[in-house]
Amino acid sequence: MEFMKKVEQISKKVGDTATNTYNTVADKSGKLIEETKLKIAISEKQTDIDEIYEEIGKAVYNAYKAGEDVGKDFTKEAKKIDKLNEEIQNMNTKILYNKGLRVCASCGETIPLDSKFCVNCGEKQKAVKIKEEKKETKKEEVEVEKVCPECGQVFEPTAKYCNKCGHKF
Repeated sequence: MEFMKKVEQISKKVGDTATNTYNTVADKSGKLIEETKLKIAISEKQTDIDEIYEEIGKAVYNAYKAGEDVGKDFTKEAKKIDKLNEEIQNMNTKILYNKGLRVCASCGETIPLDSKFCVNCGEKQKAVKIKEEKKETKKEEVEVEKVCPECGQVFEPTAKYCNKCGHKF
């Protein structure tokens, strides 16, 4: 009988442990699922915010293109967009040029490069000019240590005064 009581106690402990483990895992799983759902919802909200920012930016840029005053800061940024758009347009022109194609200046139809007239609208075509990219050549800036002519102390190149004798560089 004693043996059966011990088996019963052990079985009860195992059952309680299994139940507690299941409850803990279920609780943690539920929290993990809830956290994942919340993170997805946050991501969706952030995407919505980014889309609104994009729409605001487009509205400001369109106002700038329409000649409206959008302020000095926005005008500066809009000019950067203009420059980037021009670079993209030049790159697209080069891509078409390399394929023996061009875009009609009048209707936007893609036509053969050697076309004198557009096959879509009949407009006479001007010669295609390909702008060569300027190769950026930066002068190497070599930082040289400064040596104080008064006391001989050595300093970083950005130093303006000697910390030993006070000499101005």
